[in-house]
Parts: sequence; structure tokens; C-alpha cells
Amino acid sequence: MALDELLTNARRAMAAVAGYDQAAIDRAVTAVAWSIYDPVNARRLAELAVTDTGLGNVDDKVIKNQRKTFGTLRDLMRARTVGLIDHDPARGLSRYGKPVGVVAAITPSTNPSATPINKAMMAIKGGNAIIIAPSPSGWSTTSATADLARVELARVGAPEDLIQVLPAPVTREATEQLMAAADLVVATGSQNNVGRAYRSGTPAIGVGAGNVPVIVDETADLVDAAAKIARSKTFDNATSCSSENSIIIVDAVYEETMAALAGAGGYRADEAEAARVVERLFPDGHLNRTVIAQD
Repeated sequence: MALDELLTNARRAMAAVAGYDQAAIDRAVTAVAWSIYDPVNARRLAELAVTDTGLGNVDDKVIKNQRKTFGTLRDLMRARTVGLIDHDPARGLSRYGKPVGVVAAITPSTNPSATPINKAMMAIKGGNAIIIAPSPSGWSTTSATADLARVELARVGAPEDLIQVLPAPVTREATEQLMAAADLVVATGSQNNVGRAYRSGTPAIGVGAGNVPVIVDETADLVDAAAKIARSKTFDNATSCSSENSIIIVDAVYEETMAALAGAGGYRADEAEAARVVERLFPDGHLNRTVIAQD
């Protein structure tokens, strides 16, 4: 399907929901959430994602598909987005919800099902339509995910074309054309993808590489902290945005914390071992994509 046709479908779907009240919008958002939360779908999509991309593991992706989606749904259900949002009589100001337009969503191979669905929920909550440009390796998973969401939209009487996916093969040129034609770009993935989104000429929100550090100080329960860090860092083989990038430990509890991390399953490499790890992960200074996120 050509980009012009996708855009026409998206704008037609937006026009169809332009008269929806908050309850109708929320039904559509909930339907999209259920499409991936359903236990059968959550596992099927997790298995497909690991098969397609070779990244992460099935059991954790099932959790990711369900918990991240439920958390997003919980937050979205607390917000008003349609009609009169609030009124300040003292200042004589009223705020009304208005769609942005067609959202171009750039999604990564590490999250080919949960990220597209969560972005779709947010877009539809504002009365917008979304066109997803997935990572090429995750296209099959993202396409299957969108198909399930479209079925649930139709089940509640909402237009299926509120969610669409660029056809395969997804190329850089097609993605850039989508970003230029859309009304808003929401990009998740590599620094390169986020940079191209900001250079597209379309308003863009980007989330690039660079997971946050965790700080451990004297007030921490070190055993509990180590267990949580280990679980977070190994969850879905460290593909999650919430996996810590590094640990900063204050001097006063440094050795105790390192011992606690070892007790939680960590391994303390010596200098020679650390050098071997770096050499294996970054041959010639470039990330070795054949070894990351593996069991």
C-alpha cells in the first residue's frame, strides 16, 4: 500500500472518530490494550518477536506485553482528552482537547509488539491515527500485532485504520517520507533514528539510546537493591528501556554493594576479563549485534 493511501485511510479514520465522546475514545483505547494483554496473544507475539529478531526471551516479553500495556492503560484512563478538559473561571480560560493529526511511530526491534501498541493507545486517546514504521527485523511481529489491534477496534465499532503499518520491506526512504508527511513523529530506538526524526521537519518526540544509571548510597538495603538491579538488568535480556545502564556506588558501601551484587548472581571481572568483554561486544569500536540480548 502506498504512503498516500495510508495517509488517506488515517485521516478518514480520524474524521470518523471526531465526534466521539470520552467514553467512546476510552473504549477504543481499551480494545487496543486488550489485543496484546490477552494471554494467548501476549505469548504468541512474544514468541514471534524472539523468532523474528533474536533478541530477548519469551517469558519476559509476555510480561512486558501485559504489564507495560496495563500500566499505560491505567494512566490513560485517568486523563480527559476530548471536549472541555478544564475551566478556570477566575482567569476566564478553558482548555479543549484537539487531535494533533496523523502520528508517525518509529519503533525498535527490541520491542516490536509492546511499543507499537502503547504508542497506538496514546495516539488514539487523543483522537489521532497512527502509522507505524517498525524495525525491518521486527516487521512481521509488528504487523501481526497491528492486525490483532485492528480486530479489537472493529469489535467496538471503531475504524480499523486508526492503526496502520508501513508495508514490508520497511526502508529508510519510506520511513523518512512518512515522517515528513505526518503531523507528529514519535521515535523510539537508535540515536540515528531519533536524529532523523528531529531532522524530518515535523514536530518530533524522541527516545534514544542511553539507559539511566542507578545510584546506591549508605541508606540502601544492599541485598534488596542488588536483587532488584539484577532482575532489572537481566529482564528480557536487557532489551528494556528500564534496564539500568550503569551503577554508581558511593565509596562508603562500595565493597559491600559489590559483594551483594555477586550474591545476586553478578560476576566481578578482573581487568583482563573486562577487556575481553569489551573486545567481544565492541569489535573495532562498533557494537556486535550478534551477541547482545542473547540467553
